[in-house]
Amino acid sequence: MPKLIAFLVFLLIELIFLPSTILGMILFAGVFLREVRGKNISITAYDPLFAHWVLDALGKRDDEAAGRLLYALPGGSPGLLGLAFGPTMWAMHVTGFTIKMYDYPVHSSSGIFAILGHRTTFFDDALLRHLDHVEQVVILGAGWDTRAYGMARRKGVRVFEVDTVETQAQKRESLEKAKIDSTDVTFAPANFNKESWLDALKRVGFDPDKPTFILWEGVTYYLEAEAVEATIQTVATQLAKGSAIAFDYAAKHIIEGDASLFVRIALLELRIFGEPWMFGISTDPPAKEQLVEFLGHNGLKLAEYEPIGKGDKKQRLDGGLALAVNN
Repeated sequence: MPKLIAFLVFLLIELIFLPSTILGMILFAGVFLREVRGKNISITAYDPLFAHWVLDALGKRDDEAAGRLLYALPGGSPGLLGLAFGPTMWAMHVTGFTIKMYDYPVHSSSGIFAILGHRTTFFDDALLRHLDHVEQVVILGAGWDTRAYGMARRKGVRVFEVDTVETQAQKRESLEKAKIDSTDVTFAPANFNKESWLDALKRVGFDPDKPTFILWEGVTYYLEAEAVEATIQTVATQLAKGSAIAFDYAAKHIIEGDASLFVRIALLELRIFGEPWMFGISTDPPAKEQLVEFLGHNGLKLAEYEPIGKGDKKQRLDGGLALAVNN
């Protein structure tokens, strides 16, 4: 189907089912907030899981565990999810037209709040390229990530997940409910702002003398600068040579409030929900050099980089995706 026709048919389907979608969104949001409230778990942890569920449902990325875990978590009602998002997913499937944030693979981004497909591609590629060269994979601030139950599984590679006690307890309960095998995954509870994640890992058998790949997706935004720099320095000085860390970050000027009205409203909502953005790296042109300087100051070398946003030689980007190594 030609792109223009696909887009127009997609819009028509969206308009036809708009009342159902709006009703579904309202009901889903109400039930979701009721179920999650008081459980001391991250609301934003659902964002990447939701994206992975959509990508799997559209046949763009194989991740069966994403949907099973989503349905088993608090607020993950299959019926309400279908009512709220089913028409859009069906429209994309029928027409072949895909909303960019739910496309895959994607190597470009239109902005900080439309990067899910782009970010997923970057981290998947980085993980898969390193599985043959490391003995350990650490998913740092794992949240509801499901790579440990599929993509990260490789003979001879041990997989660890690090997150807060509350998040891990809820995840393990939901994994059991969803009948997802987690016996090959080692869980290490830690609070990034208060203790060393490396010490938490060592308590459960992690060996810092073995080359390790660390996946740190969607976490730096919510940490204090000292905690981010401490993590980078730990990879640089306390892990085996050949170890690597992949992470994403926001632009420093966005954290400081120099952003569009839409972005400022979104950040205010996150603050209201108790998950404010606190960390960013300067993206003053040239943004890549700002990242190289930040990493070098903390002991790592930039291996791969992709920008978030559409800045140019004169405009600041919204953030970036980085893969850094300690060799």
